[in-house]
Amino acid sequence: MLHLSDIGYAYLELGETRKAINYFEQALEIQEHSSTPLLEIASLLNNLGVAWGRMEDQRKAKSYLQQALEIKKSFYGESTAHPEIASLLNNLGGILGNLGEYRTAVSHYEQALQMYDQSTAHPFIAALLNNLGSAWVDLGNYKKAISYFERALQVSRSIYGETTAHPHIAGFLVNLGGAWGKLREHRREVSYREQALQMYRSIYNKQTEHPDIAESLYRLGAAWYHLGDCRKAISYYKQALQVNKRIYVETSAHPDIAKVLNSIGRAWRKLGDHRREVRFYEQALQMRRSIYGQQTAHPHIAQSLNNLGTALQDEGDYRKAISCYEQALEMCKSINDETSAYSDISLNNLGTAWSELGDERRAISYHEQALQTRRRMYGQQTAHPDIVTSLYHLGRSWGNLGEYTRKLSYYEQVLNMNRSMYGPQTAHPSIVRSLKNMGMALCELCDFKAAKSTFLEALAMAKQINQDQNHSLIKNIKRNLQVLKATEISLDNTYH
Repeated sequence: MLHLSDIGYAYLELGETRKAINYFEQALEIQEHSSTPLLEIASLLNNLGVAWGRMEDQRKAKSYLQQALEIKKSFYGESTAHPEIASLLNNLGGILGNLGEYRTAVSHYEQALQMYDQSTAHPFIAALLNNLGSAWVDLGNYKKAISYFERALQVSRSIYGETTAHPHIAGFLVNLGGAWGKLREHRREVSYREQALQMYRSIYNKQTEHPDIAESLYRLGAAWYHLGDCRKAISYYKQALQVNKRIYVETSAHPDIAKVLNSIGRAWRKLGDHRREVRFYEQALQMRRSIYGQQTAHPHIAQSLNNLGTALQDEGDYRKAISCYEQALEMCKSINDETSAYSDISLNNLGTAWSELGDERRAISYHEQALQTRRRMYGQQTAHPDIVTSLYHLGRSWGNLGEYTRKLSYYEQVLNMNRSMYGPQTAHPSIVRSLKNMGMALCELCDFKAAKSTFLEALAMAKQINQDQNHSLIKNIKRNLQVLKATEISLDNTYH
């Protein structure tokens, strides 16, 4: 059995995951008919859990890892601090995160971390801190995530050296960039991602054909996309695409290539070139189907269907868009019930499409389902950008039905949640937009005094953020104030 297990582990290290699983399963079958030591069985179950996790069968992975954890705890003691138990808790935390069970993942990582003396600089402590950061990113608490990533970076630098180029340090720089990006601090994001790219190039001796370099180029493209420079974004995406094609020259179809094609489509969407958008989304969808199987339910295929739906919606083909969203939603449900990755996006997209077709009641139903799904994913009381999106769409749809009081209520929730995420005193574009939308809702309720006050608050914050007084957001708020003034004058004339 040991021989089969070793071969399986070797294949796992080589990335031949299916072959690894085959050998691990053979080894497990043999051990059922022999007096194999419990710890060997636990190690085998752990390896199967890791392998199924890489195959993205998170349910199987969770089952194997839980069995392994039970054996280790029964052997070493339920409350014993042991490195093997900590390792399993860490592995299980990763799988739970992939299943959307983020709070349980945090609990597992924290249990593992408590088993180590945190005053000691150890690579596993850095890894756990990093994983906790990633889990808090998933839960939408980006400031807490940054705190963990910074601690992970500090531990790694104390191990490898302050100025040493090391893959772990580069990885933590990448994650810090990602967390700042989530806070929409994209300039900081670019800074961290550029540091990571330079470090990777130093590590790999300017070897361009490396996945870490391709990923760094891709992420820099995404950061520039969020900064509104889509041409620069496409430039980075194309560099990432070229590197990936050189890396995966033998396969031609690879998830990393499909991911970049998908993002190029998104950038063309922002530039208003919907034909190119559709073309790149279709290429990504075809590639993903060729990778995972034409009839396979897979999160990446669901993502591509969602994106193709948005492209078709942009072109005004709402019925075809709805068909794509429905396929994506059914796929998500078959993968992992209603809370699987991308199901909330499908529900959100179905809501927006039905709203465009004028069926606001149906739109509200989908947006409410999206909101419920997101609250299950992130926590009932958690402030998260996806929850903000659902609340906004619900407010908008109720407003379209003439229910302005309900609209205002949802917009107030949006404002409060944005302030909770970005800081109550922080000048932030999302808070400005929330104030502007609230001002519009107050106008519809004829509460012009409150509307004016809200618009002025939005304008002051927009000016604080943008030095350019001709910025579109500033101009838009000024227009709202002008319309409000004209409305007040008109009403005064009517009643005098």
